Amino acid sequence: MFDIFDQPWTLLIAGIVVWLALLVIHGDSRLWWQSHLVIFLAVAIFAVDFLVEAGLFKISKALTIIIQATLALAVAVLLTLQIIHVIGVYKRRRWQWLLPIILVVAAFGLDFVVHTDLEKINTLINTAIKAVEQENCDAIEALISANYSDSYHNTKDDLMYHCRDLLSEPLAEKSKKMGLKIEISPPKAAVTLTVIIHFDKQRHAYREIKPFVILKIKLDLQREQDNRWLINRAEILEIDRQPVKWRDIR
Repeated sequence: MFDIFDQPWTLLIAGIVVWLALLVIHGDSRLWWQSHLVIFLAVAIFAVDFLVEAGLFKISKALTIIIQATLALAVAVLLTLQIIHVIGVYKRRRWQWLLPIILVVAAFGLDFVVHTDLEKINTLINTAIKAVEQENCDAIEALISANYSDSYHNTKDDLMYHCRDLLSEPLAEKSKKMGLKIEISPPKAAVTLTVIIHFDKQRHAYREIKPFVILKIKLDLQREQDNRWLINRAEILEIDRQPVKWRDIR
């Protein structure tokens, strides 16, 4: 079901469309080319991050941040110039230009202020993946419900004992989501996650078997009384497209 809080991009796109429509109506060529440049630079900010994460653009994290900050500053400067131009030229029709600005501000405002169940679950998944990369069992434990159980572990303590044993030596150098399916029926949610795990070069599996595996796992989540989402069941479904269960991971 469509939810404006889950999809603030709708308001953002609507604001951009209204802004461009006003430029066409008023025939303002100066703002027209500046607006296209703003859109191009904004897309470039996200494109740089995507290319770096995908490994297609090999630069350091610090340089990535510098590039994105520079692009963001350019966008801010161009937007400021546009607002000054509108205030100076369209004295009698300023109210028209308020509509796209309100839509864009509302999009970012809703996304910042309102944290939906979908956003919370995505954050939980990303945190879990990062915790595994860092062999941080304490961070993983914070994401597990107190009443956790699965087909192999009867309790949360059983799972964490297995987790600490598995992560007693370096495991993952990096991980990347390949697929994510989320079904939410509050206070429950089901997540099917497919992730590629690149083994740490010190890991036996890297040296003797292969440098990475594709893991598919099903997570059952529950929303706690404090509105946090936690994992209360996890089942391994596949490794490298082959059916696998918890008992196969020792």
